[in-house]
Amino acid sequence: MYQSSWKSYALLFDMDGVLISLKSRWIDPIEEVISKVKPNYDLDTITRESPSLALVTGGRSSLLMLQGILQVCKVAGLNNFQTFRVIIRLSSMLITRKKFKIVPFEGVTNILKNLGGMGFKLALVTSASKYTVRHLKKQFPDLYNKFDCVVTRNDVKLTKPFPDQIHKALKKLQINKEKAVIIGDFASDIKAGKNAGIRTVAVLSEYPQINKKILEKANPDFIVDNISEIPEMLSDIFVVNK
Repeated sequence: MYQSSWKSYALLFDMDGVLISLKSRWIDPIEEVISKVKPNYDLDTITRESPSLALVTGGRSSLLMLQGILQVCKVAGLNNFQTFRVIIRLSSMLITRKKFKIVPFEGVTNILKNLGGMGFKLALVTSASKYTVRHLKKQFPDLYNKFDCVVTRNDVKLTKPFPDQIHKALKKLQINKEKAVIIGDFASDIKAGKNAGIRTVAVLSEYPQINKKILEKANPDFIVDNISEIPEMLSDIFVVNK
């Protein structure tokens, strides 16, 4: 199933929705704030649309977070004043970090450990900020330390779906693009991989019914429920002899 050495190969992982819960870090806090600003908003609409909207369009890193929040507020039917109140409340919550919880998915640390043990170079390529990644390192050092390099939105001018973060990670790892794959749960992850010329694996994660349709349109090379499936797929992903 596995070739003798994967030392010249790299696996690039998105963070939210792949390694840690997107719901805990973003969806739940946003829903809580919107419910206080507009108690009669349509919760089902947010639950249905948020995974496809929050932090998904990418582009200039300095505008990424605001862009996602504005999109979610629009879907929730908030007017300009209500949207302003949501932004102020979320900004306050971000400063205290009380609500935006980092909750790793079960088993991810062991999966990364096993992949690293097989020889793979591992990279964390995330649209999250350096500030958030520092909290990941502080709270879950065993998970953070599994990566050979980390590229956040602060390390580039343009985030996914632009290929800048992937190019930077491959340069740091000294890996050819033909031997790399990006694993993500948003269409922007898949588009970034394609723009960089590497293989792509889409993860359905916490919102499979919603994400599947969106991710299929992005045309990834593979679709999985979660990263626990990755070790069994390596020979297929990289098209090597079994």
